[in-house]
Amino acid sequence: MKKIIVLLISFAGFLFVDANAQDKVVLLDISHEDKSAYLNVSPDIFTDYRDVVEDQLGAKFILNEDRTIDSNMLQEADVLILLSTLDGTTIKKTRSAGEINAIVSFVENGGSLIIFTDEDRRIDMDAFGANEIVRPFGMEFGDDLPGIRNAGAVSFIGEFIVGRYELPYSGAREIFGGIPLSVKDAPGGHVHGAYVQLENGGKVAAFGETMVGLFIGGVSFEMPDGNTIVWKGKDNKQFMKELIAWALSD
Repeated sequence: MKKIIVLLISFAGFLFVDANAQDKVVLLDISHEDKSAYLNVSPDIFTDYRDVVEDQLGAKFILNEDRTIDSNMLQEADVLILLSTLDGTTIKKTRSAGEINAIVSFVENGGSLIIFTDEDRRIDMDAFGANEIVRPFGMEFGDDLPGIRNAGAVSFIGEFIVGRYELPYSGAREIFGGIPLSVKDAPGGHVHGAYVQLENGGKVAAFGETMVGLFIGGVSFEMPDGNTIVWKGKDNKQFMKELIAWALSD
């Protein structure tokens, strides 16, 4: 993995990335779900990823739609993002033990992983291999939390997130371990996302829901009952920019 310097300036809200950023690669994996499913709920999702990764952070963005993740693929990546499926009842494929081992080894060898899960109705946790991927790093996903539609979440100001941002959140599962990144903005104070950083530079950020990974904050959506909802999360894109910048940094 090549070198990059990322400097966060909190008082100005800017990110400065050196010229070597073009040597970095962010791999977004959606191989467990049809691309159209993501576009149906967040029409600009892949445009937003490309804007953040390439235009704002200066790295290369690659979308994996159907290939099985292996060590050869990850050899070319610096950051791997795993998006939750959106329909847990229709399983496109099950993640193999070889794929899980490749992802774990990627982090153990200094790579960065951002993983998004969701409620049981949206993701089959066993087929996705979520806990098998994060447990080696002291993290674990639990059961579904009580659903509160459009509750929103709030980020913590910390090591690399420089603002207290409003994020989307509308149903999720519990998450244990790591340093909290964000919390549900509703009674209970349930953790929304958390992270760990290994001594060798490997990083894992894990979320109990996938809305922020969909760039769904502020997006209008027509509900099954015919009503239109605008999802909370006006700072979704800024949060994702700072999260991916951290994942890219050495």
